[in-house]
Amino acid sequence: MKLELLLNEVKNIKGNHELIQRKTGGYYNIFEITNIAHDEVRICRFLYDLLNPKGSHYQGNIYLQLFIEHVLQLEIPLTEIEHVNVYREFLIENNRRIDLVIQTPNYFIPIEVKIFATDQENQCADYLKVAQNANVFYLTRFGEMPSDSSIIEKKHITPISFSLDIIKWLDKCLEHRDIIKVASIREVLFQFQSAIRNFTNQLEDEQEMEIKELLKTSSASMKSAVAIEKSLKGVKTDLLLRIFKGLEERIGLGKLHNTYDYEFNNMKKIETFYDVKGSTCPGISYLYKENVKPGVDIWFRLEIEDYLDAGFVVAKNSELTQQVLTEEEIKLHIPHLNPELLNWWAYWEHLPVDDANQVPNFKYLDDENLYFKLFDEWYFKEFINESMKRIELIFPFRK
Repeated sequence: MKLELLLNEVKNIKGNHELIQRKTGGYYNIFEITNIAHDEVRICRFLYDLLNPKGSHYQGNIYLQLFIEHVLQLEIPLTEIEHVNVYREFLIENNRRIDLVIQTPNYFIPIEVKIFATDQENQCADYLKVAQNANVFYLTRFGEMPSDSSIIEKKHITPISFSLDIIKWLDKCLEHRDIIKVASIREVLFQFQSAIRNFTNQLEDEQEMEIKELLKTSSASMKSAVAIEKSLKGVKTDLLLRIFKGLEERIGLGKLHNTYDYEFNNMKKIETFYDVKGSTCPGISYLYKENVKPGVDIWFRLEIEDYLDAGFVVAKNSELTQQVLTEEEIKLHIPHLNPELLNWWAYWEHLPVDDANQVPNFKYLDDENLYFKLFDEWYFKEFINESMKRIELIFPFRK
C-alpha cells in the first residue's frame, strides 16, 4: 500500500472515532475539563478515595483488593485487609509526606505518585525507612525508576505505571460484577481510564484495534507503516531544532556553551529526546547575573521538557543543582518576577502562555494537542512571535 493511501486510511479511522466520540459525549471528560489528569495532588485524592474502604463510593474494599492483587502484586491475607487503613499525604520524619499509604497490622506500603513533578533529594530513601514487609512503590506515567538523588539503592523500589498497571487495574474493576451494577461509578472509572490514556499517549482500544487490522491486511501496508515509523522521529526532532534555532536567532545574544545546551555533543539532547520516557531537557542558556554569591550565577534559560519553558535557573560552579538561593535572594536579583522555585529553577513559565492547556506538549502527543499545529507554517510563526513577546518581558535583553 502506498504511503498516501495508508495515511488516508488511518486518517479515516481516526475521523470516524472522533465523530463517534463527539456524538456520544466521549470527549466530555471531567478529568480533562478540570485538568485533574495533570494534577498529582488531585489524582492522589481520587486514588485515595477509591482505594479507601471507607471512601465515598461505599463499595467497601473491592477496589483496594484488586489494586493489591493486580498493581502491587502482593499476597496479603484477607484477615489483614479487613483491618486496613489507607492514608493520603502521610507525614513521616524530616517533614516528608508520602502520597499514599496502605497500612495493615503487618504491612506499611508507601506509594509515591509522580506524573510531571521531579524527585526531591533522598525522598524515596526516607520512605523506605518506614516501609514494612513491602518495597516503596513508585507510580509514574510509564513506570520509570526514581532518580539517583532520591535513592541510590534501588533494589527495594518497585516501579508501577499509569500506562499499564493502573489501566489494567481499572479494567479489572470495570469487569467486576458488583461494580458493573453501579452506573455512576462505572462511568467515572471509564473517564479516568480515558484520561490516563491521553496523558500516556495511548489510543482508545477500539481505534487501536482498527488500525492494527488495517496494518495486517498486507505486506505492503506493513512496509508503508515501517517506512513512516523510520521517518517519524526525524520529523519530530527537526521541529525541536527549528524552534531552538528560531528563538536563538531572534534573541541574538551569545549563549552559554555548556552541557545543558541543545547543541552539546552533536545535539544528543535533541536526537535522544524521543528515545527516553523522561526528558533530556534540551535548551539554551544566557548569563543573566554573575557571581551573585561565591560561585553562584543566574542564567536565563529556554528549555523543552514536556512544554517549552522560559525562566531563570541558578547555577553553582557552572552546574545546575538543587536550589541554592532563597526566595528573598531571588527577589533581590529578579525583582520584576515572583519566584517559582523548582529544583534549580528560580522562576519558570510555559511559552507562549503560561497555561498547559493552551500550549503544545512536545512529549505526549494526544489528539487534542496543539503540537500538531506547529507543522502549519502560519501557526509556527505565530508561536515563535508570541513566545518572543513573552521572553522580552521575562528577560529584558538588548542585542
